[in-house]
Amino acid sequence: MEMEKAKLSGPTMVLLVRSIEESVAFYQKIGFQYELVGGPEVQHVHMSRDSVTFILHQAKKVEDVRPFSSVRGGLYFDAFCYTDVRALLEEVQAAGVTVVRGPDLNEFFSEFTIEDVDGYRIAFGG
Repeated sequence: MEMEKAKLSGPTMVLLVRSIEESVAFYQKIGFQYELVGGPEVQHVHMSRDSVTFILHQAKKVEDVRPFSSVRGGLYFDAFCYTDVRALLEEVQAAGVTVVRGPDLNEFFSEFTIEDVDGYRIAFGG
């Protein structure tokens, strides 16, 4: 008898941020929903849109906020989300968010990248 496998959701990324308030405002501007999570010892914020969730956690020291994309030799993005690129690009531009890479729009695979208030680069493709 085969055991039924547990279903996974996510994955979820933790983003260490300089200011929870500024980060929340940025992600709300592009359609993410806010949820405060945790107890008295550890509190963080979930910012979710559809099946994507970023956990925002307040850094104790500003210098601890170091996106992977800022590391020499690292990738040009910290997170990658699959989507209808053209539709999301319109939303992002209407919200006044700067596209820092792309958009590269073609019939095979389109992509663009934005940068949040802490320098995390989120790429969208599909």
